[in-house]
Amino acid sequence: MTSPVGNPWLLTGASQLPHPAPPCRPRGAPSRVARGALSELPRRGTLAAVAVGVGATLAADGVLRATQRGYAAAGPVLWPPRLTRETLRKELVEGQIWGLEQVIAFFTVSANIRMLVVRLSDGKLWVCGPIAPTQECLQLLDSLGPVGHLVVPGSALEHKSSLSDFSRRYPKASVWVSPGASGALGDPPLGRVDGVLGEGTPPWATEIDFKVFYVAPPETAGTYAETAFFHKKTQTLLLTDAVLKVPDAAPEILASYGYDGEPRQLSDKEWYYKFLAFNFLELRGQDQEDFQALAKAKGVVSPILRFTLYPICQAQAQRWVTAVAQWPFRRAVAGHLASPFPLTPQDFLDAFGFLRGKPSSWEPQRPQLVNLQKAAESLDGPEAHVGLMWGS
Repeated sequence: MTSPVGNPWLLTGASQLPHPAPPCRPRGAPSRVARGALSELPRRGTLAAVAVGVGATLAADGVLRATQRGYAAAGPVLWPPRLTRETLRKELVEGQIWGLEQVIAFFTVSANIRMLVVRLSDGKLWVCGPIAPTQECLQLLDSLGPVGHLVVPGSALEHKSSLSDFSRRYPKASVWVSPGASGALGDPPLGRVDGVLGEGTPPWATEIDFKVFYVAPPETAGTYAETAFFHKKTQTLLLTDAVLKVPDAAPEILASYGYDGEPRQLSDKEWYYKFLAFNFLELRGQDQEDFQALAKAKGVVSPILRFTLYPICQAQAQRWVTAVAQWPFRRAVAGHLASPFPLTPQDFLDAFGFLRGKPSSWEPQRPQLVNLQKAAESLDGPEAHVGLMWGS
């Protein structure tokens, strides 16, 4: 089994609890070529490109903001659909929790992304993981009540890139972010931030508890954080990427993008491809069987995280998983795929069985992991794919 790495943070409630792990040799650092790539760009050409991009954004702003589904954010839009996108709102827990969904896409690979909204006892809204601020999105949000709090649940770019737009739109809202949410090269600015989770007590903490998983260099090659939240009144676990429920059919919002940008319903075959490709799983001519093995699980850990992150921070991750499983939740909602879905603390632990050398809710076959093995070797070094996690 791969050795645990470094000193993690397990942040719970308002306290930061360090848990030292046995030291070991850090995994391979990012390549010098990758780190130095931007510095090799001709300065004049770079400045020209930036000027063109800013000019195009300003020119489009008035037109886009005049439409329900179009927008021009303060910075560049990071991924398709760039000019317009539909927002779908669903009530996840009656009168208490909602999900607002949009599409993020990379050519023919697309996924839903969900902003989670909780109505607190004072009627104000707790908004987690802001998405693209289209007029449609903001109207759907505002119709639920006044926005009182904005939260960034982790370090993943797609769940934090719209925070500055939302904080300007809702200047009276408190803004709390996970550690590691800022500072990465090329990340958009977060804007106003009132506190970092684990370094103070948010004003909503009496109703929504939280625990943060956080690892960073030099212990790991990159920074990763995810905060799990527990809404006490409804006994609901709120996640971003940690454990997801794979739906049998494509999420409804994906029809707004279709297969490659033209709106239409996806066939089952197309949905299987999109899901497997989005998770870097090898397409080996049996997409339906491979997909169904994932879909039958009560909850599954993202293959990307399982095989590129957790092998180098198993002890840290296990402490966080064990801490989250202490909450008495009976359902979960998440930042992607299906929500809500039934999930108990034992189901959550079962999804992470691989951390303890036990079978997990989904176990892949080694040929499915070809792409993930290459990614792990690139990120974490040549030994990253050796161990019980990989079935070897």
